[in-house]
Amino acid sequence: MKKILFFLALLFAPAFMFSQNIINFDINKWKSITVTDSLILEYAGSSNITVLTPTSTGNVDTLETADITDLLIEYSGGMCYVSTPGTQTIGTGGTFERLNEGAIAYTASHLVNFTHSDGRLTYTGTTTKHFHVEGHVNIEGDETAQLVQIRLAKDGTTIAGTEMQHDYTAVDTDAVIAFCWLIDLATNEYLEVFGTSDTNGDTFEVHNLQLIVGH
Repeated sequence: MKKILFFLALLFAPAFMFSQNIINFDINKWKSITVTDSLILEYAGSSNITVLTPTSTGNVDTLETADITDLLIEYSGGMCYVSTPGTQTIGTGGTFERLNEGAIAYTASHLVNFTHSDGRLTYTGTTTKHFHVEGHVNIEGDETAQLVQIRLAKDGTTIAGTEMQHDYTAVDTDAVIAFCWLIDLATNEYLEVFGTSDTNGDTFEVHNLQLIVGH
């Protein structure tokens, strides 16, 4: 059922918005309009809105007043990356570890409703949202032959479906291992990148890592 959203007028001229486009117009010149999705009439002087839900016969089924902030779709997102490369040592082959050992250090940028600490991006928004997540890890193998795997982790638990891997067949060879995922985050839930190798005591060099989250 379609909703027609009216912002109560106090100041300034109205704006007619479809999706992200805003068109100023004189509402007094309009005789009729067909709404196929949703219509928002905005006046900058008030945060109040009146929500009308029409019936199939054109009558008004519900009428309520609410605050516009409840309807705004606010962007949330951010990124972090390895600003100081370093060596990761895997204690137990096949066991995923957070990629933050030794000299490895991170820097964050473009944080909106997120905080950062040592490669961990924590969501601080109040509304649970679905996020697009991308990770890219530039790893140099230290073993003659080793299988390196990476995963996205939520609240310290790795997500098997995000696992990507690379088989190294010589020492000092580089590869970029990447993943892409969709995930929901509630307040204070966090994301990190974990990695592992196939043999106890294996090491590899983390030259760069980029973790990007967006809504």
